[in-house]
Amino acid sequence: MVGITSVMSFFASGIFFRGFGVLVLPIRNQLGITQAQTNLVFSVARAEGGLEGPAAGWLIDKWGERAVLVPSLVIAVVGYFVMAFWLPNVWAFALIYLGLISLGNSMAFQHACFGGLNQWFQRRRALAISILAAVASLGGLALIPTMNLLIVKTNLQWGLIVSGLFYLVILLPICYWFRNRPEDMGLLPDGATRPPPARPGQPAARRRESRDYTVREALRTQAYWLLLLGAGLRQTATLGILVSLFPILVEDKGMSTQMAANVIGLMSFINFVSRLIMGYLGDRISKKAILAFSLAVEGVGYLLLWQGDWQTAIGITLVLGFVLCEGMMDGAGVIVWAALGEYYGRSRFATLRGYITFAYAWALVASPVYAGWVYDRFGSYDRAIVPGAICALAAGVCFMFIKTPPRLMTEPVLTEPESAG
Repeated sequence: MVGITSVMSFFASGIFFRGFGVLVLPIRNQLGITQAQTNLVFSVARAEGGLEGPAAGWLIDKWGERAVLVPSLVIAVVGYFVMAFWLPNVWAFALIYLGLISLGNSMAFQHACFGGLNQWFQRRRALAISILAAVASLGGLALIPTMNLLIVKTNLQWGLIVSGLFYLVILLPICYWFRNRPEDMGLLPDGATRPPPARPGQPAARRRESRDYTVREALRTQAYWLLLLGAGLRQTATLGILVSLFPILVEDKGMSTQMAANVIGLMSFINFVSRLIMGYLGDRISKKAILAFSLAVEGVGYLLLWQGDWQTAIGITLVLGFVLCEGMMDGAGVIVWAALGEYYGRSRFATLRGYITFAYAWALVASPVYAGWVYDRFGSYDRAIVPGAICALAAGVCFMFIKTPPRLMTEPVLTEPESAG
């Protein structure tokens, strides 16, 4: 399951979640729209996974991840092919990208893949989710420069066609091996154990065991609301910058488009390494400590980007410092979901995650649009980068004060043994 979901996320990240940046300038220039308008569509696409979170979580908890995964991938494939051959204006761009491409990707990868992987692990949940996220970062390293080179050498249409073909030829067939839960195959999640069998002729005592939180019980804990607030502030900090990172590096810092693609790819590689490290540490030390420290370093990284440029030795050093900080610490984002699974269990994970993504969906729209407006108004992204640093530091404070919720236990029950005959 780790291998299946990781391969899928490799392509989804390199093409959609991280690779969308190579589409920003070609689409903006082809349609003749402003940076704020361009960012609006891409930011709503980032927020869409949150807006649909409660519905996606309910569907997954009721019907299973695979029942959501396959139709979502088909929707995304249709979207890439339609957009490749029909892109007359900004309204068509918004309709296709949001209604097909983003909807399909968000349902498949933000909800179905994460929810499915969480079902298979208890003991090494953080490591499993981090491997998934780490391989997704490799997708950015491999595919962002490749997709940019393809668009530069051919055109935007071929970039979209190739994206659709990746999904059609590689991702859809992989779904054949996807399984929702280990219990469906007669297995237990990693780290789970069965109670010992009762002796013949004696009543079986079902021992007290830990149980998952219900949605209502989780909503009554302090930890859930601090996870929600911290995750929202983190997304506010990162999305405004990451959605605009390609134009920031090209138009604000003076890079060529290919150099910007290479630098973002390098950041993805650093992110790959860091996510493996974060996953290993996340199963062994305090998750809230990892999150608090990472957000503090991430905030410092944004300040380095604010002061850096690609024209002087000091400026280049500062930009590369940002790449290192962001690449290393952005990997801690997966620890939020590992903590959610650890605190509240498997049975309502998708629903609880959906509520969190829905709650901060507004930030995913507001921060990139604000960044685009800042550039259109002032010709620079500086006034967007500094607030991002402040939000990152505030998110770290939220994670620092999380208290692990108590473990809930079942009541012991005596059951009569089955007769030998």
